[in-house]
Amino acid sequence: MEDRRKRSSGDLFETCSAAETANAPKKRKVRKGTLSCWECKRRKIRCTFAALTDAICDGCRSRQTRCISQEFHDEVALPNKKVDRLSRVESLVEQLVNGKERSGMLASGQPGQGNTSAYTSYPNDTQAGLHQPTGTDLNDVDRALIEAWPTQHDLDIILSVPVGVSVLLHGVICKSYSDYFSGAFPSPRQVLQLPSKNSHPVLVARRLLLLASFLQGIPPCFAGQLNGLSSDYKTIMSRVFDIATRLVTSNDELVSSLEGIECIMIESMYLNNAGNLRRAWLANRRAMGMAQMTGLHGNTKSSSMFLDDETRERIDPDYMWFRIVCTDRYLSLMLGLPQGSPEDMFASLHVLDNCMPVERMERLDSIAGGLILQRNTAERTDLAATHKIDKLLQEAAESMPPHWWVGSNLALVAQNNGNGFEESVRLMMQFAHYHLLVRLHLPYMLLPSSINPSYDYSKLTAANASRAIITQYIAFYDIISAPAYCRGVDFIAFVASTTLCLAHIEARPEFENNVTVFRSLQHQRLRDRGLLERLLEIMKRMAVENSDVVARKISSILQPLLDIEDNSFKGSCYQICTAEAEQESHCLGKTSEDSHELRIQIPHFGTIIIERRPQNDTVSQTGNANSSFLQTVPSQGVDAEQAPSWLLDSIPGLELDIEDWALQGVDMALFSNLTGQN
Repeated sequence: MEDRRKRSSGDLFETCSAAETANAPKKRKVRKGTLSCWECKRRKIRCTFAALTDAICDGCRSRQTRCISQEFHDEVALPNKKVDRLSRVESLVEQLVNGKERSGMLASGQPGQGNTSAYTSYPNDTQAGLHQPTGTDLNDVDRALIEAWPTQHDLDIILSVPVGVSVLLHGVICKSYSDYFSGAFPSPRQVLQLPSKNSHPVLVARRLLLLASFLQGIPPCFAGQLNGLSSDYKTIMSRVFDIATRLVTSNDELVSSLEGIECIMIESMYLNNAGNLRRAWLANRRAMGMAQMTGLHGNTKSSSMFLDDETRERIDPDYMWFRIVCTDRYLSLMLGLPQGSPEDMFASLHVLDNCMPVERMERLDSIAGGLILQRNTAERTDLAATHKIDKLLQEAAESMPPHWWVGSNLALVAQNNGNGFEESVRLMMQFAHYHLLVRLHLPYMLLPSSINPSYDYSKLTAANASRAIITQYIAFYDIISAPAYCRGVDFIAFVASTTLCLAHIEARPEFENNVTVFRSLQHQRLRDRGLLERLLEIMKRMAVENSDVVARKISSILQPLLDIEDNSFKGSCYQICTAEAEQESHCLGKTSEDSHELRIQIPHFGTIIIERRPQNDTVSQTGNANSSFLQTVPSQGVDAEQAPSWLLDSIPGLELDIEDWALQGVDMALFSNLTGQN
């Protein structure tokens, strides 16, 4: 976080020339550990960041004030032309956002008109004290957005980095994949160009958001090629994203068009790729709400939906609605939140018959995701519902031929052409499909097979799907250097690794003569153990080389789980239970010295405890010699049929410290699913 504070307060200083830097103000001496900005200090509140790459703290972002570290004097001005230019942008942004005239405007409804003067102006409503934006307001917004665009020199340096344009398309494709797989593929230079003069602010904001996504997708190993930039590339990334979201996507009157909805979708993907799944979920929910108001959910189509004729070439309203629903269900599953729309009109028989195979599979998978969310809100262990969804996932998988499921040349992902994009789609869809299988069968992992032998089917399916995810993940990271869209895959890998580890702990029988189908998993133990250890190495490397908080959190849980799995293999038996939250908010996965107990502290959820118990305690507790090695038991003093009261507390706000909430609630949703608590 300290590095991030230095970046956020020092981004202007990096633009100064060597001569001008000499005149810059010196850093103040601050007490060790002081991280808050001046504004947060004055308000005596905690200074937090929603994402590692943010240059502005959450408080200043919500207050829309300047974020200046205490390392520098408050409200200091630098004698620098580039700083003056940035100051003018900041001043204009503050005037537009905080001042008497708030930007925002609906299009006139004439497609193809990009001139801001063509948009209708409304008179002030003096009686109500309201101000409707005028054409002048839109011009001011447009000018502020263009001012934030990097110079041609900086843009040339940015575009010299080998990042494929597929990074810009992930999660925001709003038309058939066939147009991208076989058609001409645009280069990053073609995509990252400002629209024509006097274009609508939404069209300019879209390019800024795409630029932010492109910068986000630059692998750390190529950062050295960007040394010639006037500012650090992460500073540029945060600045253009911040201005586009503050001036455009946060203004409902500006984003009522398909282009505006597309901008919110790009914002959501940016936040998802940054690891901030909760804000991504909120942004996508805003896109869903705006799409519903536009009528996309009801297959409504009108020329007034478009700001520009060229948009028709990349956005099909029906595909846009499906993409929004698909993203919503993915994020809702990851976070354990309810879905926004239960309808599946995008997967009617007529639609599926006209889809290419990969699109058919994607839409069937999306239906399955929605059904899993519905089941989880009712009865997680409803076997009839589970088997129905399982059959649907089998049908979805059969949409693709066998060779599609076999690993191919992953290096194609880095290519900037249709083949590269097709390969990236294949990878992401396989991750998503296997993740759905894990989520579907996860609630049965810790249930004893003596209650129902069919639980073994669910346990094996979850273990096999987890193995497929980890195998694909390792192969991907051994070849590709962390493209932007891999952050979501990191969370999926966390779910898979935890599930597979618990599966092997559960597969150890209490008694040698207790032979079940699930016990056959032991034949895969050594290979699975090798995969998990390799995954742990990747996470530890990411944590060190990239200062990756998410990877550090994952490794802090996976390492002790592997220790417990090893003890389980040697004959120890364990039970899992929950307890109220401990005082130490930064407690991660922590084991006792003899590995008898693992305590996983999840902020605002509580503590998951996996502890060793004597073997002779098993029969006395269950009265059944066929009980599993890993049992779930209720918290002390809590009715097994009732979730603890501390689970009913509200989830914290968006301004929670990234150190406390690095896994964004993915861990909470995972262990809630395992322990059967909503």
